[in-house]
Amino acid sequence: MGLYLEIPVLNKQFPFRSFINQGHQLVSPHWHKEVEIIYVIKGSINIGVNDESIHIQKGEILFINGGDIHYILASSDSERLVIQFDLTFFQEVSTMNVIEKNLRDAFTQMKNSSTEWNKTTKDKMVKIIEDIHEENTQKQEGYPFVIKAKLYEMMALIFREIPEKEPEDTSDSQPTKTQETLEKLDQIFSYVENHYKEGITLQDIAKYSGFSTYYFTKFFKKNTGTTFIKFLNEYRLNKAKWILLNENYTVTEIAEMAGFTSVKTFHHLFKEVMGVSPLKYRKTISGNN
Repeated sequence: MGLYLEIPVLNKQFPFRSFINQGHQLVSPHWHKEVEIIYVIKGSINIGVNDESIHIQKGEILFINGGDIHYILASSDSERLVIQFDLTFFQEVSTMNVIEKNLRDAFTQMKNSSTEWNKTTKDKMVKIIEDIHEENTQKQEGYPFVIKAKLYEMMALIFREIPEKEPEDTSDSQPTKTQETLEKLDQIFSYVENHYKEGITLQDIAKYSGFSTYYFTKFFKKNTGTTFIKFLNEYRLNKAKWILLNENYTVTEIAEMAGFTSVKTFHHLFKEVMGVSPLKYRKTISGNN
């Protein structure tokens, strides 16, 4: 499991951080001991957690427990607020023996996706998350106290209102299956990152992965929630968007640099996903429209 270990840069005295992630990032399989909260501000994302693929859209929340291996495939226009914190935040209360449930168990047993909560509970959690990030962004005097208070408020909401999962049947073979699946996905993601400029076919990636084309197609869709071709096109589009906004190449040159076989295909896919042509996108975002 050490292959996927990520160590977030957190202040030891204040083990917390919040930040905004954009859709162009590909987050490969990894894990960390900190709890992670993902709140989708815009668009949608597919998140793989251990052996499960979860789809969440704008306005939804997902909690990822410390130690869970996860990866993210985001829509090209997505935006998400991420909060990470260590459970040592709650050490003084957890050592008082005044709560029945272990803190780690609270996150393990809760229904992690807000799609399974009632609306009132979800709205309360959204407000807490937004308040935490605003305090962390503005950093007014005394902001660490407000953040810590809000995290305690969050814990109370988890204990009181968020439903628990149904007991799961855990077999001895499951951890091995999860690790093998994530190793294979990491191998596929790395191949795309290194070869997206080339003409990658479904047959090429299936052969590289050691699968038949039929099995690879089912494997990728089951574990990512999307097809490989759609994932590859969106990955290339995100690369093209970055070049459009940061470099001065022509659309033809950008299409080639991002791995599209023709400028016509690039133009069609870009407009289909973004709603505007590549040049209009560049002018609009850069303020030159």
